[in-house]
Amino acid sequence: MGLAASQARFLGITARKSNIEYEGQQVNQQRTALAEEVNALYNKLLSLEVPVAPDTTEFYETNYSFSLDNTEGYDGDYLVKSYYQNDDGTYYLNTERTYNKNVAVGTVLANSNITSTTDSEGKKTYTLNTPDGSFALTANAQNSKSMIALINSTYGEGTVTDESLYYYQDADGVTHYMSASQVEGYTEGGSLSSYISSNSEVTETVIFESANIVFDANNRFQSISATDPNTGATLFNSTEVDTTRVYDTEGYDAALRDYTMSKDEYDKQVADLNAQTESLQQEDKVLELRLNQIDTEQNELQTELEAVKAVLDKNIENTFNTFS
Repeated sequence: MGLAASQARFLGITARKSNIEYEGQQVNQQRTALAEEVNALYNKLLSLEVPVAPDTTEFYETNYSFSLDNTEGYDGDYLVKSYYQNDDGTYYLNTERTYNKNVAVGTVLANSNITSTTDSEGKKTYTLNTPDGSFALTANAQNSKSMIALINSTYGEGTVTDESLYYYQDADGVTHYMSASQVEGYTEGGSLSSYISSNSEVTETVIFESANIVFDANNRFQSISATDPNTGATLFNSTEVDTTRVYDTEGYDAALRDYTMSKDEYDKQVADLNAQTESLQQEDKVLELRLNQIDTEQNELQTELEAVKAVLDKNIENTFNTFS
């Protein structure tokens, strides 16, 4: 190979070697960028909140109940719904009371009417006609007050404003009461209703604003008493409290559903992040393979460059020896 040819070959290999080195730098930069993306995905994976299955022991609640007998106005069974301590050390109790009392049960008389007759003395009598039969209506002055009070206490003051009622007994012997205004003022096609007195179980909210609670060694209710916060009068004396632990099945089922949904979402996010990471790792493998090829090519070029350089040096030496 001549001097000029060797020189040209040397320059070509040097240029090619520079291009290969530049390409290697570019590949390394791409691999660095991929590594940063993988690291970001890993940090995102670590930041995900792992769902925790509900603990069954957290869905038991302690219920307190007590009963009052021979306590005027407060007889019944009580369930404590909530409580908190007042500034003076007494307790505010929100309870649900269940007891039996007389209530007025209203009945709508469908497909019924009232007819009347007048005797020779001008006295009117009324008859209630129903699909179950006809019943004579009798004025009831003696029990009107108590029944009117019962109706109004059940349905609200003003439900019945009459001073007297009419009554009749149905085929089962149950006494029904009707207001005098609807009986005496009945017009054809008018609506009719009646009331019966019934001893029924009633549940209502009762608040004790100033209760005293004695706790046992396990910090559970042992006994309760209460006073009127305004007068200081005793509402009821200390009474035993029953303690029951109730498992909140609905609460646990709802928490389990939430956990299942959260876990499904978490698993999907993890799967997506893993898929993205795997894709980036595959790209990195391709770049790593290309970098290995570049290293191999660079080594070959370096070997060839050294060989050409040796030839070039030999040509220069021979040239100088010729002219010396």
